[in-house]
Amino acid sequence: MRLLLTLLVLFASPALSGCGRQEPEILLEEEQKEEEEKGTDAPEPEITPEITNPPQDIFVDVCGAVAKPGVYRMPFDSRVFQAVEAAGGFLPEAAGSYVNQALPLNDGQQIYVPTKEEAEKKGEALADDVFAAAETGESSQPEENGKVNLNTADAAALQTLSGIGESKAQAILAYREEHGGFSSIEELMDVPGIKENTFIKIKDKIAVE
Repeated sequence: MRLLLTLLVLFASPALSGCGRQEPEILLEEEQKEEEEKGTDAPEPEITPEITNPPQDIFVDVCGAVAKPGVYRMPFDSRVFQAVEAAGGFLPEAAGSYVNQALPLNDGQQIYVPTKEEAEKKGEALADDVFAAAETGESSQPEENGKVNLNTADAAALQTLSGIGESKAQAILAYREEHGGFSSIEELMDVPGIKENTFIKIKDKIAVE
């Protein structure tokens, strides 16, 4: 009997120990399969949109009847009145109503604030041109020394220039209103639709105040 029991114990031990070794391996394989299945069902990571660089500041030149004329750095979405405030505000003799303070600023823009006297003289010059045209029956064409003044000419006068039709004349007027006038005749090339070739043809026939 002892021999028989000894043999049973010897044969039973490997079988039990073998089952003990296989169980963890089977459980490990099942866990790996579950992880793989979860991985396939996992939602795709969200794509974060690229953040564009914020708009940069701009530089404007404020001159004329202001307390502190000069070049000022302004936020890109600033308006004319903010540039005037940065320059110390209007002087007592400034013709503030002559400047459209609600216009948005552009990089490199010049803002000229005239005095009341300058504004009055300019108004008288325009009135004289209209009066003279009424007497002679001719169309009003504000000119300086026989040249068309980009800062005072109306659409009809501008269309007397070579290559300037109705649409370009309106573009010039819109640019003049937005930027407070032209500081040089070369600035005409900044008007949309007017290229260098057109400017070369009319540069001797235009002027600015």
